[in-house]
Amino acid sequence: MSAKTYMLATLLLAALPSTGQTCQSGDCQTGTIAGPFTAAQVAENSTVDPFAVCTSSGCTTDIFKNNQIEGIDAQQNIGTGYQFFDQIYDTDANIAVGPTVSGQNAQVLEWVNNQYVQAFDKVTGQPIFTTSGGTTAVPSSVTGLWAKYAQSACTTPTGNVQVIFDRLDHVFIINRRVTFKLVAGGVPHYAWCIAASSTSDLSNPKTQWYAYEYILDTVLPCVPSSDNCTTGDIYYFFPDWPRIGTWSNAFYVAFDLLDPINAYLQDGVEACQLDRADIVQGKPSQPMTCYNYMVPIAQEPSLLHSLDVADIDSANNPPSGEPAYFLSTVNPSNAQQGGNGQQVCTSPTTPCTSNQLALFNWGTSGFTGPTFITVNPYTPGCYDTSGTGREINTICIPEPSTDRADVGAYGQPSCFWFNTPCVDSLGDRMANRLTYNHLLSKGLSGEYLTASHVVMESTTDQRTGIRFYILKTSAQGKVSVLVNSGGTSGPADLKDTTEKSFYLLPSAALDKAGNLAFTYTSSGKHCPGCKIQYHPALHFAVLPWGASKFSVNSLIIQGSGDEQNNWHWGEYAATVLDSTDGLTFYGVGQYFKGNQSGTTNCTLPTGDCYTWRTRIFRQKVAP
Repeated sequence: MSAKTYMLATLLLAALPSTGQTCQSGDCQTGTIAGPFTAAQVAENSTVDPFAVCTSSGCTTDIFKNNQIEGIDAQQNIGTGYQFFDQIYDTDANIAVGPTVSGQNAQVLEWVNNQYVQAFDKVTGQPIFTTSGGTTAVPSSVTGLWAKYAQSACTTPTGNVQVIFDRLDHVFIINRRVTFKLVAGGVPHYAWCIAASSTSDLSNPKTQWYAYEYILDTVLPCVPSSDNCTTGDIYYFFPDWPRIGTWSNAFYVAFDLLDPINAYLQDGVEACQLDRADIVQGKPSQPMTCYNYMVPIAQEPSLLHSLDVADIDSANNPPSGEPAYFLSTVNPSNAQQGGNGQQVCTSPTTPCTSNQLALFNWGTSGFTGPTFITVNPYTPGCYDTSGTGREINTICIPEPSTDRADVGAYGQPSCFWFNTPCVDSLGDRMANRLTYNHLLSKGLSGEYLTASHVVMESTTDQRTGIRFYILKTSAQGKVSVLVNSGGTSGPADLKDTTEKSFYLLPSAALDKAGNLAFTYTSSGKHCPGCKIQYHPALHFAVLPWGASKFSVNSLIIQGSGDEQNNWHWGEYAATVLDSTDGLTFYGVGQYFKGNQSGTTNCTLPTGDCYTWRTRIFRQKVAP
């Protein structure tokens, strides 16, 4: 992630039609939808076996331990010919899991930062990608999937990425947004880059990758000062926080539109449709089709942004004609503030709350919405009301190395405002993955979306927990709330009942038995007298169908160090379901063995500037 902004603003929105809105309550932003806009593919490119596969004994020995393996780390094989040293803070680690098929190998594909992947064998746990002729595994760059000259934008090692497994076509998908310039020092341009594997076995030398590039100039809105993208140093709103999902008729993607002229504030979102049928076959694709939802510049930031895109996670597909789903939180309104609800919510004593989620659909009429779903009231994690302009901050998660005096109560400056370690809660948006499940089992029959986000649980120290939902859908695209944590009835939020740890970075998924599972991170302040400090740690939790309490809440790995030189943290953490049985969950998250604290000599792989690690695990819930 390269330009995420931290803005929590005002107002519970009234429903917005696609071309305008009626302000029903006196508190609304005049957001509108525009489009469709199209971007033709630049070229398609096919590569055979682009990632060399290690077959030596060192890459085939079983290394799974307690159903865990080490993922990609910032420093691997240092000082050898297989050295890997990644000099980027924002790991954005996420995974996709292929099926176990007779006569084939099966893998977990992990992505980190802006260009690196590694595939891990599902049986041995060993990483398999290496250099040509290599005998030791090493992460590989994906930039070579795109043609050097015909698709030059996508060969740029920049941007945000997700990997998913397309259950409809049984292939892996790599999805990237990149930044490039036509000339040195010129105007930034952006491209969408997507690649599909030809099979689910990434170790097969016959596996091809079909790669596509779409230049976004014709689908991104122009900043007003650019005179319709003709003058100035910046032409376009910045496309940030990309998401992708597989749907019955297309791949759908969404991203934020940030205003680079106005401190990269959120101005809205954009959703696009990609030609799944042709992409997975390596054929020339139809143009990328997009719509945007934006608020007037004077009303920035948009209260809804960072859409999650529904991704099919079950063996059963949506009914024919069912529209795709996009979901976001709605950041708090403060009607008592006045100003038609367009002033920021800055109450220094009363927590600012919202009670809505925003839903968009993409059906026969294109991209429509938002419609609003009433939920239990919530205050976004780390909602900062300590001073004018500070509402943009969602960074308040302490670590043991955080100065305890800098962990403020609600309405007070958080640790972000001091020279002390502090981590981003991403409390102003949905967490990674909006899963779609069409279940047919007795007692579970129906269509469901699962979602989660970080909320404030305590005004004393702004301690955070995880709010979660199971939403019931219909073939007409309508949604109702089935499970909503944090209310007076039903399950409580996923939070530390000892009130020591802050919970963050959740990702939720639902298995075919109705178990709702979470991968999440915990972190906490220094604990005087404690043998074990609350360094950031990775966890897995399960809520059985119909239950009000978690049956599993287990520690995956306890970190023994803090991130002290940056506030980004594993922002695309993922929980995914193995399509082989529909019951085995895989998760990935970030941790440290020692403090990542360096700020000088950061090109040295033996230093402590970049020491992040990732851990992959799998869990199957007992019946």
